[in-house]
Amino acid sequence: MTSTLFHQASRWAALLLAGALPLASGASALPRELILAGGALALCSDLGARGCTEAPAGAERQAARYRFDDAGLARALQPEIWPQAGAPDSEARRAWLTQARAKAGDGALDAAAAEAALGGVCLSARCSETDAKRPWSILLDSERGAVLAALEVPQQNAQGKRPTERAFPMQSRVEGGVAVMQAFVHAAKARSPGKPRIAVVTASGFDPMEPVDFYLSMFEALGAEAVWWPVDAAVAAAKFEKSDCTALPALRAERLGLTQSERVYPDLAAYQRAYCDSQPALMLQVQGVFFAGGDQWRMRRAFVRDDDRPNDWLLELQQAHADGRIVVGGTSAGSAIQSGSWMLSNGDVEAAVARAARIAPPPEPGCSAGARCAAGVSEDSLTLWPAGGLRLADGAIVDTHFSERARELRLLMAMQAADARWGYGADETSALRVRTFADRREIDALGESGGWVMQRVDGGPPNTVRAWYLSPGATLVIRGNEATLQLPETPDKTTRPRAQGSRSAFESGALRTAAQRLAWRCRGGQRLAASPGVAELTCDKGAQAWRGNNGVNGVGPLALRFVSPASE
Repeated sequence: MTSTLFHQASRWAALLLAGALPLASGASALPRELILAGGALALCSDLGARGCTEAPAGAERQAARYRFDDAGLARALQPEIWPQAGAPDSEARRAWLTQARAKAGDGALDAAAAEAALGGVCLSARCSETDAKRPWSILLDSERGAVLAALEVPQQNAQGKRPTERAFPMQSRVEGGVAVMQAFVHAAKARSPGKPRIAVVTASGFDPMEPVDFYLSMFEALGAEAVWWPVDAAVAAAKFEKSDCTALPALRAERLGLTQSERVYPDLAAYQRAYCDSQPALMLQVQGVFFAGGDQWRMRRAFVRDDDRPNDWLLELQQAHADGRIVVGGTSAGSAIQSGSWMLSNGDVEAAVARAARIAPPPEPGCSAGARCAAGVSEDSLTLWPAGGLRLADGAIVDTHFSERARELRLLMAMQAADARWGYGADETSALRVRTFADRREIDALGESGGWVMQRVDGGPPNTVRAWYLSPGATLVIRGNEATLQLPETPDKTTRPRAQGSRSAFESGALRTAAQRLAWRCRGGQRLAASPGVAELTCDKGAQAWRGNNGVNGVGPLALRFVSPASE
């Protein structure tokens, strides 16, 4: 690590092992608070220079590189990382990797070149595009990740230390993502007598250690102290199943597909082992917990046992949030995991409206190519889990990348299947902030665009929700089942969207544009194709509209309905 982050981590390690810090005075009077970002925050960093106003100078941390040497191939052949049915057998794996090594040569390759070498091997005279004789073509995403992780070359700086990624949020091209993270830090500061302390959870990533530096640096740049909460499925297994922290290296291979964390991230592996060996009361030491993006099912495995019971870490988190002592935030999967009703775990919007939702774990990403999906579940299936996520978003299903991936109808169908009362859908580079008081819930939007709040109404038409598109500046106040909008005293007039809008509800931003057009003039409604039916968006009685302080129209309540041919 750089010296600054090394000393910061050392200081936090001492705090974790020593016990709790004093609580902020008056923290119990604060509401339960969630900041649910939709993903793609576009924050500037060494490895995210495209999001910067100018490229950062002096970067030490570089994009990962890979080497096909004896040790790397031996790690890639470990049976622990090949547990899934339908994987190439050990003989085929060895033949494939041996030929890939010949293509790759002895040097260190970037990701594209390494994947080209792995994907270019055919174990017969001729291979089709997806073929068991072309092993790379039929691997699950997790298996591909495990192979690349086994081949990764550790990085060192001039001092022999692991170089770290630096974040520069105030140099980001897009202001919306920065505004979201600033709001999170501000909410943590409201719970702290001094500099706020924030814990970061990265368990949703394929390699939970890879994004740690970015988040620690980013929160430090925004005026907070940051610590990695080093929980993941492997640590959970070591702690709660095995009661043996010495088993961590083997469990990383078995549960995460990671075979050399101690070489690539030696400092973080040591830090995680120290955490596993200790019994820190982390929620008494921080004012905020932020969940990184990735895969919400992978994140869930860090906090929930196989029988759906929360482990001690989740119970501690739930209690601190219920007391108002901490603000919880997340982006992408880190927001979706907060679902308090059933949790969305997979599904294309087209599949969601065409086929019934399945109550099942999500299909393994990449399973279609090798015909390796579980029986009855395809890679595009809408899958839901009744036990929910971390259950901090009371009674709601949370979805992300919302308008950009046209997920409005997916959430509607999920709410119908789950009998869920509420749904939250945050757009990219934006967030929904949910504050729960004793007698009410207040929801507003942050960032570049905004987000959707949906309510299922008892006795209403099938496949219909009441919906609000929130842009910054207005607050939706919910008491029981009644929801009202609070607008600024003199809201700016809405504007006619420049985009004419799509005729298909499956296209990016289509329903958001339709809502913004209704905000400008609530007449006639909007009707978009959504095969095998249509999506209808109309203004409810008493609908209000405003122009957000980011220039984006907000409106609600609307009626969003999916109409199938059978119901016409």
